[in-house]
Amino acid sequence: MSTGLAIVGTIAAGYVLDQLSQSNKDHDDVLEDTYQAVSQAAAADSSLYVDHIDVDAAGNPRSATPGTDHVPDLVLTGFADNSIVVEIETGDSLNGDALDQLEDFSKPGYTRALVVPDSVVDDGIQFIEEYTDAATANIVVCGPSDTPKLL
Repeated sequence: MSTGLAIVGTIAAGYVLDQLSQSNKDHDDVLEDTYQAVSQAAAADSSLYVDHIDVDAAGNPRSATPGTDHVPDLVLTGFADNSIVVEIETGDSLNGDALDQLEDFSKPGYTRALVVPDSVVDDGIQFIEEYTDAATANIVVCGPSDTPKLL
């Protein structure tokens, strides 16, 4: 009986790891698309910080201002009155942890952007409207291709 449970446990663990791996890949794909769009539109004197993916950016988001408990996925600074802090989520990761991160990134002078795959932007908007005071939250929801419009 215990051998059967061990096999079932191993199969279940493999399934969970596979799902987490796919979710991380989806997240990183959205981050890569966002990075590419923003880096092409950013001014030469701005600084671009990115986490999770290997790119030639100015630095790591850990050294950027927003966030004390969480690390942003992407931060773009160098503007007189507004910088951008980006949290990337996929459709299946719109949850309390995403809200905690966005709350942590609430700093004066920063617009918070929740970037989701283009196909789930409406879900992201609904999520923010449902769980925050959308009128005062200062959170923009968009897909990777629309992120440069925040500049």
